[in-house]
Amino acid sequence: MLTPTIDLSSLPSATRNSSGYLQFCPSEVGSETGDDYACCQHTGADRVAGYMLPRLKAGQRVLDVGCGVGALVTALLERGLDAYGVDVPAVAPQWTKAGNDAGRFFSVNAVELPFPDNSFDVVTSFGVIEHIGTINGHCTLRDDYWDHRRAYAREILRVTRPGGRVFIACPNKSVPIDIQHGPTDAHSKAAPIRCYLFNKTGMTIHKTWGRYHLVSYGEVRDLFSGVRRFTPLSLKNYFGFGRFAGGFLKPFSAIAQSWIDNMPQFAATSFLNPYVMVEMTK
Repeated sequence: MLTPTIDLSSLPSATRNSSGYLQFCPSEVGSETGDDYACCQHTGADRVAGYMLPRLKAGQRVLDVGCGVGALVTALLERGLDAYGVDVPAVAPQWTKAGNDAGRFFSVNAVELPFPDNSFDVVTSFGVIEHIGTINGHCTLRDDYWDHRRAYAREILRVTRPGGRVFIACPNKSVPIDIQHGPTDAHSKAAPIRCYLFNKTGMTIHKTWGRYHLVSYGEVRDLFSGVRRFTPLSLKNYFGFGRFAGGFLKPFSAIAQSWIDNMPQFAATSFLNPYVMVEMTK
């Protein structure tokens, strides 16, 4: 693997947390990642890396914002990328379990990245933006959530070099069904009908307007309004309908996957696409 090229002396002062990683934010930020969820991230890393590789060049410096257990960073390192990851301090114990290099992983708040301007050729942030501006990292929004999301977008663009690219992925708010998140958290109002449907189907029914933790293509475009190019990408080889693997949804699995793999361009940014996947050029 490549030797880390980030000059640690160029970063703000920080402490090393109990897991041995440089920490630039309070320890209470974020919630602990369980072993089961960590295992899912490790399992899916090769698929995500395979999706990204045709869009990357060997040796490029890549930052994964909200890297989770760091599985994508590790997969990119194994394929010749100069990759780094950041996430909240609560994830650091999983980095230790995975043997992640302390020179490549940093505990941060995504709205305050510690790197100098123009540090990275590529920045990725998959399944993260919908958690920015929430009270506890789940689905209840803070009153100032949009300010946090603007800061997140601003920081990502700041550390991306001119001509560099940013990849953002998340469930599409314009689609009233979410197959990745539950309907409530500890700070939510009671939602008995939505919770019942989620328990029966694994799907959360939600509104597609107003305050909601998911984001649409239009909202991502608004948050990253300063980019030179905004390109919706195909989800083929990235997105799969895991919820359709069993139960009453199983007969629809092949149809759903065929739609994702062959979706016409006109549908990409509409309510017909369950997921936002976009490439932006600074």
